[in-house]
This record gives sequence, C-alpha cells and structure tokens, in this order.
Amino acid sequence: MNKVAAPGQPSNAPALNWKVAALGAAALAVSAAIQPTGLGALAAGLVAVAIVSLAQRWPVSAGCAMLALFLVVSANETVRSPVVVFSVPFLVASQALAGHLRAAAAFAVALGYVCVTSPFTGQWLPYDLSGTVIFAATLAAGLWAGAHLRRQRLQHRAQQRRLEEEMEQRREQLTRALHDSVATTLTSVVMRAETLGLSAADSPAVEETSELIAEETRQAMQEVRHLIQVTRVDDALEPEPAPIDRTISDQVSVTARLLRSHGFTVEGDASARGRRDSFPAGFERVFAEMATNAMKYARPGSEIRMALEQGGANLRFTMSNEASRRRALPAMTSGFGLKQSARLVAHHGGTFSAGVRDGRWAVVLELPVTALFRPDHTPIPGGDFRAKVAARHQPPAPQG
Repeated sequence: MNKVAAPGQPSNAPALNWKVAALGAAALAVSAAIQPTGLGALAAGLVAVAIVSLAQRWPVSAGCAMLALFLVVSANETVRSPVVVFSVPFLVASQALAGHLRAAAAFAVALGYVCVTSPFTGQWLPYDLSGTVIFAATLAAGLWAGAHLRRQRLQHRAQQRRLEEEMEQRREQLTRALHDSVATTLTSVVMRAETLGLSAADSPAVEETSELIAEETRQAMQEVRHLIQVTRVDDALEPEPAPIDRTISDQVSVTARLLRSHGFTVEGDASARGRRDSFPAGFERVFAEMATNAMKYARPGSEIRMALEQGGANLRFTMSNEASRRRALPAMTSGFGLKQSARLVAHHGGTFSAGVRDGRWAVVLELPVTALFRPDHTPIPGGDFRAKVAARHQPPAPQG
C-alpha cells in the first residue's frame, strides 16, 4: 500500500501507478474493439492514461497536463474518445487521494466545463444537459472516492501509530516490572544467602551451599539485566542478542556449579580456568541446554566430566555423563533444544554433536578460535558478529 503524504509535501507514492496504467490500457483495448478509432484518438487515450497513472505522485502537474490535453481535444474533435473523457473522474480521485482535495475540485470544474462545451467552436454553454449532469455526477463520485480512501488510509496509519505506542508502553512496563520485582527479589536472596553463610561458619556444608546459592543468584541477576537490555532495544533486524559479559572460564564455572547444586560430581571444569576470552553471543543458552540435558538424563549423584581443549585453530568443549534409565522430568527444560544449539554453533563456523561415546552420553562443542571474543570487546582476528553487537550496546564516547 502506498504511503499517504500530507498536502504540500512530496508524495511517497511510486512515480507510475502500474495498476491504473494496466486498467487504462485494458479500457483502450475494449474501446478500440467496440468502435475502431484513428491513431490520433488512440494517442490521446494513451496520453490520458499516462497522466492519470502519474497523478498520485504529481497531482497538480498531472491536472495541468490533462487540461492542456482537453484543450487540444476540444480544438480537434476527431481525437476525442470515451477513454479520454472518463479519465477525468479517475484523475480527480487520484488527486484527492494524494491530499490535494481543493486542487482536485478545481480541476474537476475546469475539465468538466471544457468537456461539455466547445470553446473553439463558440459553444460556451453545455450542449447536452442530461449528459452534463451524468458527467458531473461521475466527477463528484471520483472526488468523494479519493477523499474517502485518503481518510481511511490516514485513520489506519493513526491506528498503527497508537498500537506501536501502546506496545512501547507495555514493553516499558514489563522492563520496569522485571527491574523492580525480579531484580529486587534476587538481591534479597543474595543478601540472605550471604548472611546464612556468615552465621554458619561452624557448618562447612551449609556455608558452601549458601555460597552456591548466592553465586547462582548473582548470575541470575546478570541474566535479568541482559533481558532488560534486550527488551529495551528496538531493532527488528538484530540477528543476535546482546552478549552477556561472561568469560569462558565463568561460563564453564557457572555450568559446573549448577550441576553440583543438583547433587552431581563435576570433574574437569578446572580445564577452563584462566580463560579470559568469551564465546559468541547466545552461547550461554547452549551451555544451559547441555546442563539441563545432563540433569534430566544422568544418573542422580553420578559424575559429570568436562574438558576444554584447544588444538590448532579450534577450541573443543566436551561434557559427558553416565546415562540413567529413569524417565526424564518433563518440566525440566531450557527451552532452547539441541537442534537450536547446533544451529547457533554452526552459524559461527563450529560443530555441535551429541551421542554415546565410550559408554557415556557426550555432547561435544567445537568452535574455531576466530569466533571467540576478547575481554576488550574485540574478536580474535577473523572473528564473529559479536563485536558489532557489543559496539551497538556500548554508550557513545564523549565528544571532546
């Protein structure tokens, strides 16, 4: 649908309305089939169709051109045809649709007068009263139709704008609710867990558990802040989420603590210690899916092995667990899935596989080091899209 421009402003409509042109060409063909016409009448009909096709983009210029054409036709009656005559109602409708209602009315009066009279032969009054009334009615109908369609389009655009404003308000309310309720509650949980750990100095198990609760809650707060940031970003073309500020070492540590808090024994997470670079944006969801699958299918209390290895141009992370024959808990899910994980890894040039290896269920993630992300928000040479995403979410540098 063509956008509607305000009167006096350039129209956003296409230069040539191909639908009107096709309709006019069909009318010319039908008219020629019913009553053969000469080349002059055919040429005048083509010019009239072209003028009407351009009227929505240049309404005033098209009106002047049509008036000049009608003066030529009035001087030479042999080139007059029904297509030329009945192009006027479509012209004034296009002018009214473009927002030039007064100009459309003025051209309707002028063109209607020239059409029902013959100034070059001295016929200054309409020579057919009934025909004049019918032609005036068609002009009025065209004028009303154009104005009505424009009003409908403007109302639709206003409604769309109201809907966008309402969605923006709801998004702001959601963001405020996340910040005021969820973030506040998580902060309270952290403080209570730290207080419990300080008051249970004589119980190492309670102290360790409270420390795990506090650390997991801090990670949850970071993810809530990330969600708030993504909610406030209005970019429909954003192909990836804003990156969570988490290094490879932090990511592996978070996953290991989550598994330990569910009673599993985790070995090998120390292989990621000291890694200051980061995975591409969205990989926290891949690790959440890996941990969720381990908690769903691993034997309770069993050992889960992790290994982070870098060989040549690739970085490989492996997580394996002893499979259990118990039914998985249907409510335990990350909402991401192995297929989505594989798709995200493949998007960054890596591979993601899951299956039985050496009698254990293993998930292997392999990624080229060029897709990793450095702490200074620059990718390793040849890196990925994450740097661009981070740059968009960083505040602009102050002007000197």
